Amino acid sequence: MSTDIADESPEAIFERAKRFYFPHQGADPDPEVALSLFRQAASLGYAPAQRLLGICLLEGSFCPKNLDQARFWLTEAASRSDPQACLSLALIYAQGLGTPKRWDLAWSLLSRPEAEALPEARELKMKLKAGLVALYPEINEAVAKAENARRALLDRRQTRFIAPFWPVGRLEGRQAEYFALLDLNLGKISREAALAAITKGLEDYYSEMTAPSAPPHGGLRPSP
Repeated sequence: MSTDIADESPEAIFERAKRFYFPHQGADPDPEVALSLFRQAASLGYAPAQRLLGICLLEGSFCPKNLDQARFWLTEAASRSDPQACLSLALIYAQGLGTPKRWDLAWSLLSRPEAEALPEARELKMKLKAGLVALYPEINEAVAKAENARRALLDRRQTRFIAPFWPVGRLEGRQAEYFALLDLNLGKISREAALAAITKGLEDYYSEMTAPSAPPHGGLRPSP
């Protein structure tokens, strides 16, 4: 079968590449031909080809592993709003695969609208939060102590129906406190500044939850 692609669109090249790459796609498997076609379609700016080529290079699937090239092609696909590329690129930065760990870049990729719809992206965001919180046990201890003191001021009904504030991972909708830890991790702020930002978030949270205009039970279910 000819692999001449001079007159083909990148979409057509990609579809033909899949026939050589995946079993039962109508052609005899030939990963070498498939990867050549994927690269051609990727070079023409076709995001699905860029993403699949990046994943092949990331995993070493039918080609030598090349983390720099994997990051390049996944970045290209992510710039074209490919959700799976955003997720794969976030994993690279979260795990520091061939590049320094950059949890801020991973978080930014996972927060894109196209990626947020993926359950895997939401799961990775929670893992990033938990991992970052675990890096700073002294901050955890200080915030937990402040929260215990704050909850001691609540009556039993409030204690039952207002979910704890800390750790950050329990409250997926709150991000300011997580960003304080990210800035600390990047060396942008001191530990004292990070603790102050989180403590302010704690106070703001309990003020909101105990305000007269707050929804019944603070709008939250009892904490498990």
